[in-house]
Amino acid sequence: MDRLIALVGLRLRLEARALLGARGRLVALLVALPLLLLLSAATSGLAFLAARVIEREEPALVLPALSAAAAVLGLAWALSPFLAGVSATETHDLGRLVAYPVPFGTLVVSSLAANLVQPMVLAQVPVLGALALGLAGVGPRLLPALAGLALAFGLVLATGQAVGIALHAVSRHRRHHDRALLLGLGLGLALSLLPLLLLSPGGGGARRLALSFVERDVFALVPLSWGVRAAVHAGRGEALSFLGWATGAALALAAAVGVSTLLARRLYRGEADLGEATGGRSARARMRLPGAVGALVEKDLRVAWRDPRLKALVFSGLVGPLVLLFVLGQGSPGGPRPSLLLAVAVLSGLGAVGANTFAFERQGLALLLGTPLDRLSLLVGKNVALVVLRLPVVLAVAVATLLVAGPALVPAVVTVALSTLVLAAAADNYLSILFPLPVSAAGRDPSTPASGTRGLGTLVALVPALLATLAAAAPFAFLAWLPHLLGEPWLGVATLPLALAGAAAVHFMAVAGAARLLERREGDLVARLAGED
Repeated sequence: MDRLIALVGLRLRLEARALLGARGRLVALLVALPLLLLLSAATSGLAFLAARVIEREEPALVLPALSAAAAVLGLAWALSPFLAGVSATETHDLGRLVAYPVPFGTLVVSSLAANLVQPMVLAQVPVLGALALGLAGVGPRLLPALAGLALAFGLVLATGQAVGIALHAVSRHRRHHDRALLLGLGLGLALSLLPLLLLSPGGGGARRLALSFVERDVFALVPLSWGVRAAVHAGRGEALSFLGWATGAALALAAAVGVSTLLARRLYRGEADLGEATGGRSARARMRLPGAVGALVEKDLRVAWRDPRLKALVFSGLVGPLVLLFVLGQGSPGGPRPSLLLAVAVLSGLGAVGANTFAFERQGLALLLGTPLDRLSLLVGKNVALVVLRLPVVLAVAVATLLVAGPALVPAVVTVALSTLVLAAAADNYLSILFPLPVSAAGRDPSTPASGTRGLGTLVALVPALLATLAAAAPFAFLAWLPHLLGEPWLGVATLPLALAGAAAVHFMAVAGAARLLERREGDLVARLAGED
């Protein structure tokens, strides 16, 4: 126990020192905390009201409904590195502590305990308290109900830790890691589209299937729901049932910690090292685009195509607008209104904000900045590559518009999407320079950078970037849509090229400012992407 307390204390001191020593991280945390508290308060109120209403109106559905919610949300939290590419549970690198005479079980438990003070974890404490209060009310049953929910949440954290260690082991071989991540992101995309299917008028069969799972209490078989079931029985005063489900949840928690310990032992002793791929010939690189900017564009396209996360983004961009227009079109007999088509075009262009332009350079960024290429051309080349990667999204919007509204609105919708995309690429330059978010190299934990305060700061910085892009794109969207508003489609011959030219001019002015900013922050940018800050 003394070793465990010392390890947890050491971990907390190191994190506090890193936070106080980096002014950017501290500012990002202070900005993100109010939003996190507001979200926690809203979720707490919703959990309390849901527990009260279901218990009063449909008491027989309390157990199956809360079991389903606990299983789905718990799995989403634990599998977040695969489903979203961002880890909700931070998995610490235990490699530096392996040399000390400390059992692997103690190391794993200390890492799990250190997660309890992470902002994302602390934000769930009021939610658990509100749900326990909704189930048990004020009285002696409140503490057992809260204990059951704490067991459920502890099991979620332990499962997420096991997934993180397993992903860290897979990341020793980059190709295996990329395949696993691509498969997980594809699954995450499918699951994200599931609510749209359930809510659409044509999803009656899927809704009946989901309700049948809940009514038959199928999710009682998932261990992640056992702690919540114990809390429900505690709120009803059923002591024997509470002890049974709480014991099952405690055993499941111990099993998850045991799996993490086994994985960590095999990983850090080298037994789970999958090695690097050997054999095979590497084809000679041939640059097909002329000039330095063309070479940079081709290099970025090659790197992007080899990364599974960007492949998943391209795929989601193809499917997303089609599904969104399908769902929006169900509410009106004549399909979606033209204003909805305009909104979808703008949203598809905004997807370039937050692309993290320099993230995949890592240590290669110093070599790139050392080339005799002016910073304006460098940013233009990266923006062109980003626009090319997002062109399938514009194509999907054009096809969707053609199917639901005919060919008359396609030129205007494509012009709006391209104008917004070009301006979003310009805004992303500033985010990439001011708020760089490193991407893990091969053999390193792929979820570590995004699970700290820097990831929260980047998410907060996205809001003003999105608003600035919307403000800059509004005049050109209006210009492209003006022939439709006036009922004179022939005016598009003049307004559409003018809108594209105006967006390109604003883009080059913004890129020129970003180039000057890059010249002043080159050293800091290289240090952050190399993980030296």
